[in-house]
Amino acid sequence: MLSFIPTPIWNKEDITLRALRLLKEVSIFFCEDTRTTIKLFRMYDIEYRTKKLYSITSFTSEQKILEYVRLMKDNHCWVLSEAWTPWLSDPWKELVRQCREHWVDFTFLPWANALIPCVVASPWDTSKFSFLWFVPRKKWRQTFLQQALQSALPVYMYESVHRLEKLLKELVTLDCNKTVFIWKELTKLYEWYIQWSAQDLLDKIDTQWLVVKWEFVIWLN
Repeated sequence: MLSFIPTPIWNKEDITLRALRLLKEVSIFFCEDTRTTIKLFRMYDIEYRTKKLYSITSFTSEQKILEYVRLMKDNHCWVLSEAWTPWLSDPWKELVRQCREHWVDFTFLPWANALIPCVVASPWDTSKFSFLWFVPRKKWRQTFLQQALQSALPVYMYESVHRLEKLLKELVTLDCNKTVFIWKELTKLYEWYIQWSAQDLLDKIDTQWLVVKWEFVIWLN
């Protein structure tokens, strides 16, 4: 049996009582970086030296993952994310695929994430919306943005701090006539959002209005 435990997005209080209980009770964990996981245990004053921590990354071989899957068949194991929800991004997709292929049961705990708070906070009708995940770095990027701009629904996406300015320039070039809403540092002490046209936001880059730092949730409407 394999279960997935989501962890907070920077704010240590955004964790469920159920997750905290399991962090204390369970002895076998899979994670991306064991050092980060040890910091997580320390954050909640949980003893970690008696626990077995296994690392799975995007570079872990398929053969090694298969070994872990066999371990999961005989033991109740848990996956811990680096931050927020496991499975939404690598390397957990491959692990889920292997579990399905080898009939290993798995379940997910409810989680903290960046998307849902933004949907709830949107000032327009979000009974239907489109979530496009991260904007592609290179391949299909223009097609991705054109589809987002043509959508009749509110569109939500994630973008890295390193490519925010590039994204705004591309939206201006594509004659974006939608309102662009940017939410940064979600759940952190300096959580902050701004709403403007793509051109206005581009003009505000690296000013007090739009400091390019951390990760961003972008939505268009």
